[in-house]
Amino acid sequence: MTTLNTNSFPLLASYTPGQIEFIKFLQANRLTLTVYDTCTVNRKDLVELLKKSVYIAVPAWIAAKRERRAGRGNYFIPEIAADITTLTVNANHRGRKAGSPNRKGRASAPAAVTPPAPAPQLVASL
Repeated sequence: MTTLNTNSFPLLASYTPGQIEFIKFLQANRLTLTVYDTCTVNRKDLVELLKKSVYIAVPAWIAAKRERRAGRGNYFIPEIAADITTLTVNANHRGRKAGSPNRKGRASAPAAVTPPAPAPQLVASL
């Protein structure tokens, strides 16, 4: 089954450094993905690739936009075929690098809860 790329999805005006790193990751692992029409990527293959990497899920800038959906279970990712040197990088450094720990550190373990003492039983005496 082939999915035709009838929607000519343009590249973004600029990319964050984190988005550029993700695009480089996709380009380096392109052979493990099912890519139709040079930019339509199967979601199942993408999720399997992400499980083997430091990435947790498909980034929101790809998954959340309706324009990037190419039918059921496919995404338009034209950056996968783009020359990385021609993409504009903005100075937005929000977020953190993939796989890096949270700046606040890990959440502390919940305090151990001690079970309540058993209630004394009343014994009726006759």
